[in-house]
This record gives sequence, C-alpha cells and structure tokens, in this order.
Amino acid sequence: MAMDSLPLNLQEDILLRLDPKSLVMMRCTNKSMEHITKGPSFKSLYWSRTGSSLLHTGVYGSKFSCFHPVGDVWPFCSEGPSECFILGYCSGIILIFVHECFCVANPLTKKFRFLDYHFLETKKSIGFAVDQINETTQRFKIVCITDVAASNPGETMYGFHIYAGNSWKISKTKITCPSSDLRRDMKPVYLQGCLYWLRSDGSIITFNPETEKALLVPTKFDQQVGAKLLLGAGDNYLTLILATEEMVYLYALENIFTDPKWILTRRIKNEPVHQRMLSCWCVVGFDGRHVLVRTKDKIEHVIYGYDLRANTWEVVGVVPEWSDAGLDIYQFKPSWSSVIGLQDHNNGSMLSFFTKFRYQRRVSVEGIMDLIHGRFRI
Repeated sequence: MAMDSLPLNLQEDILLRLDPKSLVMMRCTNKSMEHITKGPSFKSLYWSRTGSSLLHTGVYGSKFSCFHPVGDVWPFCSEGPSECFILGYCSGIILIFVHECFCVANPLTKKFRFLDYHFLETKKSIGFAVDQINETTQRFKIVCITDVAASNPGETMYGFHIYAGNSWKISKTKITCPSSDLRRDMKPVYLQGCLYWLRSDGSIITFNPETEKALLVPTKFDQQVGAKLLLGAGDNYLTLILATEEMVYLYALENIFTDPKWILTRRIKNEPVHQRMLSCWCVVGFDGRHVLVRTKDKIEHVIYGYDLRANTWEVVGVVPEWSDAGLDIYQFKPSWSSVIGLQDHNNGSMLSFFTKFRYQRRVSVEGIMDLIHGRFRI
C-alpha cells in the first residue's frame, strides 16, 4: 500500500516518528509528502517531540553565540560586531539585549523587532512571556520587576514595568513582602500564564502579565549548604531542582495558590559530578524532559543531559575552550508561528542614540538568527 493512500492522520503519525534525515528523504518521494512536512503546524509538532537544542552565550555579554542542534555535541558558532545578552527564551522566541536595546526575534521565520530603550535593572529581573493565540500565531510580553522603596523596615515592595503591544507601561500593581532578595543567579520561569521569580528565602513572586495580578507564594525548602538550585517548568508544575554532588532531586510545587508545598517527584544519581575531580559544576537547564548539568575540569567544559523518560545521562554538548566561564544556556525548540509585532525589517527607535548603533545591533541579531535558522531546514 502506498504511503499517500493512508488516511492523513496515519501519514502524519508515521512521519512524526522519523529522524530528520529520514524525514527529508521521505519528503523527496512525492508532492503529497512534501506538502505535509512543510506545513508550519507539522514542523512545530515534529520538533516539539524531539529533544531540545542548546543555545548559549556569555552571562556577562559576548560577541560569540553557540548553538548545539539536537544530536550535535559540538556547537556551531557565530561572532557579531557587538556584545549581546540573551535575556530570555520562550516557545521558540528569544529576547536579546544589545547596545542598550531589547530585540525580540523568531530565528525560524527570521522576523524580529527592536524595542525602544528601557532601563535594565538586572538581567534576572526580566521576565519573558510568549503565548500561543492559535495554531499559527503567538504574542509576547516583557515584564521587568523592580524594587520600590517600602514604607516599613523589614519589608520589600515590588513594582512591574510591562512591554505589550507597542510601548512600555508602569503597572499599577505593587506587592509588599517580608524583606528578601530575588535570586540574581536564577532566571524567572513562565508557566501557564504567570511569571515566577525565586527569592533567597525560598518564597516566590508570581505575576500574571495579562491580569497584572501579583502574589507572594510563601514556599520553603531545605536549602542545603553547597547545593545547586534551579527553578524550571515541567508537566504543568513549577519545578525546583536541588542538586548535590551525589544526587539530583526534583520537586513539584502543588496547590500553589492555596496551600503551596514542594513535593519530591524524582531522585537521580548525579553521575556527571559524583566522585569526579571537577573545578566547578552547576545545574543549567530543565525543559520538563531533560535536566542539564554543566561540568568543568582541567581540560574541558561539558554539558550532560539526563533524560527523565530513558533514565540515562549522556553528553549533549561540549563547550569551546574559548567560551566565557559563565554561560546563559537555553533549551531551544523552534516555532514557525507568526509573532504579533515582529517584522522582516525593523530598526527600532529613530532616536539618535539608537541610530548610532543601528548597523551593529542589526548584524548582531541577524547573526544569532542565522546561526539557528540554518539548522532547521526540514
């Protein structure tokens, strides 16, 4: 029986099980296969079922960006004319900061948008949210959480600046909490319509960019001396990863808005670190399926991934020797959706400050997009 004589849902199910090389070969067999596999919805679904690629650049900004496609341990790299920060990633869209300017970009469609200048308090104060409106359309919002002078000693007040649509605005929402700092070593997490920032005392600030409602979630956990922490999202739960040299523990936050408790869901032997002579190591990523641990010895930097389904560790990336000691690492999955507000050509504000660095900004962003775009040609 010919493949194209099968019902469409069966054809798609078979194609989704193929590796990328086999999929490209199948596409060449006839026009029907080509039509199915080139559709944006099929491509997004196909890559959502694979592991994540890795995108990283220097935590303090760098002219170099590196990208490890799924299955490639060694990275492809690009160099731009200006130092860039990758401030955030969400649903296939990246947030870049270059020459005092934010840029939102979809590397797969090669559409982007420079935003007017906005004060950047710290990198970890920036939350990036992308929502899927329908099968082919996404929209984004950026939230900057700021410390506001509180009226009482021993308290911290937070305010929020939001970019939505075409401009920044200051939210009327303020929230006052017992004093504690935001974890500056921790990226905020976006899950089910809310952004989450972890604080040093274990509590969490949550903010909904749509309703502009904020809440303090008074969670507690055993903060072991020397343990590495990471806040992530997986299986519709906010996830806390606590790692020692011997074990990696995964906790899910249940009853977040009523009676929040961290529930232990997984124990994993920390094989990349346990009984090895390392100069440093840390937990750098979690996408719901893979936990990432980065290690450094006298010879090289290696990124290991633990597959929660296969229950195995494997090397997923080797970091070039010339890379910065500190890296921001993102687990990237592509999106072919159209993002509201992104364009083929965008130079941002016409103010003289932005005009001065227009060329450098654009070339730097296009270099990152090209680096990623060229690895997803199916």
